[in-house]
Amino acid sequence: MAAVVADDTIAAIATASGVGGVGIVRVSGPAAIEIACDVLGVSALDRTVRVGWARDKAGTRIDQVLAFAMRAPASFTGEDVAELHGHGGAHNLDRLLGAVLERGARIAEPGEFTRRAVANGKLDLVRAEALLEVIHAGSERAWRLAQQNLGGRLGEVARELETRALGVLAEIEGRIDFPEEDIAPADASAIETELAAIAARCASLAGGFRHGRALSQGITVALVGPVNAGKSSLLNALVGKERALVAAAPGTTRDYLEVADVWSGVAVTIVDTAGTRVTADEIEARGIELGEQRVAGADVVIVVNDGSSAWDDGSRFAERALVIRSKADLGGDVHGALATSASTGQGLDSLKMQVLALAGVADREGSEDAFVTTARQQATAAAARDAFEAAVGAWRAGRVPEVVALEVRQGVHALAQLRGNEVGDRVLDEVFARFCIGK
Repeated sequence: MAAVVADDTIAAIATASGVGGVGIVRVSGPAAIEIACDVLGVSALDRTVRVGWARDKAGTRIDQVLAFAMRAPASFTGEDVAELHGHGGAHNLDRLLGAVLERGARIAEPGEFTRRAVANGKLDLVRAEALLEVIHAGSERAWRLAQQNLGGRLGEVARELETRALGVLAEIEGRIDFPEEDIAPADASAIETELAAIAARCASLAGGFRHGRALSQGITVALVGPVNAGKSSLLNALVGKERALVAAAPGTTRDYLEVADVWSGVAVTIVDTAGTRVTADEIEARGIELGEQRVAGADVVIVVNDGSSAWDDGSRFAERALVIRSKADLGGDVHGALATSASTGQGLDSLKMQVLALAGVADREGSEDAFVTTARQQATAAAARDAFEAAVGAWRAGRVPEVVALEVRQGVHALAQLRGNEVGDRVLDEVFARFCIGK
């Protein structure tokens, strides 16, 4: 991606809102350093941290700050960048940002600093997406995977596959350019083997999306079942503390309740829903309806049977369903389902493991491998897989080399898009719209 020279200067508060000890105003663009110097009343700024008073254009003191600057291209964005580190607090930072804006900068769009870094070749798109995942990581494993991709692991795999595919393409195009020179059987076999290996690696990347997404975004698990089936007791037992009210009277839970937890390093949101039954109570009926809507978006649905109501096999939830028998300590038929007890803890560890497996989380950490974590990455990896598999099929069928080369080129193009090359503004808009202002 070619370097982009921006003709305007952007600024934003780069730290979280609210009360804090330190707050940062970040400025990037051709006038960034000049603006920061004017705010401090100094003639120059460089990477040496300076202390000074920030003032508005009228000369009124705002805050005592630390300031430094980075000249292009040796900065995060690849442009001239300056940062003002003042005291935290919304009003103080607003005043500090205002002093920058009144000198010609404009408010940055969400993710615009990172977008400029991508445009100027400081990051590829995969690393930019990983940066967002580092910020939002909800568990240790999510953080490790995000840091792995931020370090370039996924981009390196895509680049390696692209290089290998270009090597094969050169061999095939050589046959197109010199048709009178037949490829030796050993060479033909090597081309087929390499194409098949590249296709398999792309398939592995695309197939790992459920694992990558589950780690990076977490999973949602819904508890469903009739009233008094033990859903709330099960939730409390799973998270190890009382979060849902439990009572002998049926219908205690009248609305769904969400509780966040971490299982084996994976962020899990558990949704306890109101017990299903026919009711004339409008509030309870509405609670049941809202719970059903929340269940529709869950990754896994735990269907809770207590042995006293008609057995629910969860078939309406298809592959998302995990059927269990609650209150197993009281005895009774478990119908071959997982037996659990909120009172004794029976089956709870196994339940967590089965939930994670059903959500696509691999048992292993996966630190030795690369995983795609976004729908965009999965789509491009799948497109590369399809193209290389088509190339293998065409090669084995003895199609003319032009047809095989066309499929290989499409696979190479998909791998380039995975890394962020050759993507349009619409894709970039969608990616960076998820960022906060200031990053």
